[in-house]
Amino acid sequence: MNFHNKTQRAIQDLAKLLNPKLRGWINYYAKISKRSLYPVFYYLHQRMIKWITNKYKRFKWSKIKAVKRFREIVKSYPNLFYHWELGYKLV
Repeated sequence: MNFHNKTQRAIQDLAKLLNPKLRGWINYYAKISKRSLYPVFYYLHQRMIKWITNKYKRFKWSKIKAVKRFREIVKSYPNLFYHWELGYKLV
């Protein structure tokens, strides 16, 4: 999952890339325990924040601003990623 290096792609492209994997993980692991998915989504969100810092130069030196931008994306596109549709918004 080295999508943080794919800065030429838009966030919608990342969603198309990751949603099938997310759907599979949720279908498999959520049957056992939904809480077991929280560390996975936390890690995924950290990678998305890393993607934001790599894509936009203005966020390069401020992780706080990158997290704020990530929160704006979550609010603007609540159904962009499959796990956001289900309510896994760990921001």
